[in-house]
Amino acid sequence: MPFLEKLEALSFRLFGGVAPSFLKHVIEFKDYLEKAKIKVYPPTYVSLMFFTALLTLPVSIIAILLIYFYGLIFTLLLVPLPFYVMIGFLLIPMSKASERASALEREMPFAATYISVMASGGIAPYTSFKRLAEVELMPAMRNEAREIIKDVEIFGIDPLTAIENAAKKNPLDVFRDFLAGYASTVIIGGDITHYLERKAEEIFKTRAMRVKAAAERLGMLLETFIIVMVLMSLCFYILFSVSSMYNIAGMSMYSTMILYTYLFTPLLSLMFIYLAHSMQPKTPVVEMRPYKIFAVSSAISIILFLPLSGFINIQIPFLSSLQNVIDLPTAVTIALVIATAPAAVVHEKLAKKKISIEKGVNSFLRDLTEVRKTGLSPEKCIESLVDRDYGEFSGELRKISSEISWGIPIKKVIMDFIKRTKSWITQVVMFLLVETIDVGGGTIAMIESLARFNNLTQEVEKEKKMAVRPYIMMPYFAAILLVATTLMMLNFTSGTLKVAGVTNTTQNLTSLQTLFKTSCIFHSYLIGLVAGKISEESVAAGFKHASLLVVIAIVAATLVPMFIKF
Repeated sequence: MPFLEKLEALSFRLFGGVAPSFLKHVIEFKDYLEKAKIKVYPPTYVSLMFFTALLTLPVSIIAILLIYFYGLIFTLLLVPLPFYVMIGFLLIPMSKASERASALEREMPFAATYISVMASGGIAPYTSFKRLAEVELMPAMRNEAREIIKDVEIFGIDPLTAIENAAKKNPLDVFRDFLAGYASTVIIGGDITHYLERKAEEIFKTRAMRVKAAAERLGMLLETFIIVMVLMSLCFYILFSVSSMYNIAGMSMYSTMILYTYLFTPLLSLMFIYLAHSMQPKTPVVEMRPYKIFAVSSAISIILFLPLSGFINIQIPFLSSLQNVIDLPTAVTIALVIATAPAAVVHEKLAKKKISIEKGVNSFLRDLTEVRKTGLSPEKCIESLVDRDYGEFSGELRKISSEISWGIPIKKVIMDFIKRTKSWITQVVMFLLVETIDVGGGTIAMIESLARFNNLTQEVEKEKKMAVRPYIMMPYFAAILLVATTLMMLNFTSGTLKVAGVTNTTQNLTSLQTLFKTSCIFHSYLIGLVAGKISEESVAAGFKHASLLVVIAIVAATLVPMFIKF
């Protein structure tokens, strides 16, 4: 017997009598566990919660003794550890249900499109679910479809009842409404095809509204990050500069400043990246090439930064001459630009190609619908569209047409194209196209439905980009403001000290300016990474902003002292 099963058995033996009362009077776990797909008997889950909390009780007792005998106040956090464990057990099903719902929400519009397009060709939804159970492009929907198939083929439940049960146990409201509405339409004898098409369109509209709301929340998140980063940094800089110039804290303030700049602010940026990631729609396909380029470029930049900054001495004439003219902020700027600029260029090229392919596929489907109305077969329709301009998709279309003309089955040709492209939307749309041809013969109604739904997808993506676009200039103003305000504050403090008769501040001011310039440049770099993640759903998209912001920061740091002096 596995260890977990032994632990569950022991827990139920100890707390099996208390668990039903807890479920009856405190909280009912059955719905949460079903929606989270945690296949545990609810009293057993509650018993395991109590037993785990009991195991952590000695830690709380030791913490109380340490506080009482030694006055170790920081151990106070360990006293309520059993309650933390119980809260964790309460939150785990909710968290897993939320993750399940968010993963399914991403795929739901395309799954609804697939089912409605298949229905327009006379394919029953249960048959569509059987085919979706084998689709790797939609992993969340594949898992849901397999649950329905298991109920029917293993437990002998009729398909309609299995679909109703799947709707009841799912945490996503859109999925529940879609399946429950389908079951009701079948029971009352309504028009199933019409219902599925209207419901699919409604799901796309709901998706569009949620995406727009998410874009607004992301804009607020970007504003919050910039406000926190800029204002908090300025507060720390003022405190540190005044303390250093008046020799209040000495070297301890330097250590605090370094910890704030290179430890706390990266952790803060990671937290905001995580928050943005949790708000944004996710796709199973991730383009890793920019990150690989970034890793290689970062290694090169570190090797170049060490001699440029003077941390190591390398007897190379070119580098030795550069060390005499390059200060630390400039060396940091060069290193950061070298680390991110190549990856930014690669990401931009890939992103433009991806967008061009998605637009080309959208236009191709519209044209394919019109050509199909002439009575040509789907293969001949594809061959007749080869000479039209579909952007980056034109080259792929010519290759697809050539392979079809060689006698290769159209399903294999399109599936090979799906493996080549890195756009998840394009992969799903082309998969739907090959399914309509493979299952329903590619009728006009099926291809027209697919073209209409793909156009709705493009509109959703366009609205999302338009909603986030106004916020993208904020990081650039924030970087300039941070650099300018910091240097103005330093010069003002230095001028005040000179007026007060304090001498020997020039050397102190120079070292402080070097430290603050470097910190501002690094902060600008982090702002760029977070801005890219929030605005374009990818940290790789932040490479271009980070590269531009560090250059803007070093230029601002050079120009501000020329125009503003105290």
